[in-house]
Amino acid sequence: MADMEAITHEVREVFDRLGFGDAVTEITAYQGTTSRIAVHIRGDARMLIGEHGANLAALEHILRKIVQKKFGVEQRFSLDLNDYRMRRMEDLKQDVKSAAKEVRLYRRPVPLNPMSSFERRVVHLLLEEYPDITTESIGQDEERRVVIKPFP
Repeated sequence: MADMEAITHEVREVFDRLGFGDAVTEITAYQGTTSRIAVHIRGDARMLIGEHGANLAALEHILRKIVQKKFGVEQRFSLDLNDYRMRRMEDLKQDVKSAAKEVRLYRRPVPLNPMSSFERRVVHLLLEEYPDITTESIGQDEERRVVIKPFP
């Protein structure tokens, strides 16, 4: 099993090979509340985030494959560059709260913007404790989104 030091080393190596080694000032890894390792990266490499975090997600996928091939085990970890994902989750929570409030007030469905499967799962989990609201994922591929609805 790959440890935090090994994952940090692989992240650094990939950034160096991509030509972003000098732009990355700090890479830290720590054990999250689950079995997932969180890798936080600081530096001036905003283009690595990409539109809606697409580049960051692709980079994370590639790094997982590298770690899996090198250490022979699938290691769960997530990358966050300059706290992008943390801020995105906070924004998502605020959007969901606002949409849920609107659904409760007007008793009509509110579709959210398209999002990743992970973000859709977060929305479903955030709203499962509300007995008067239900959620449904609709659409295909890049247009898949959550619709928040009043419970019948």
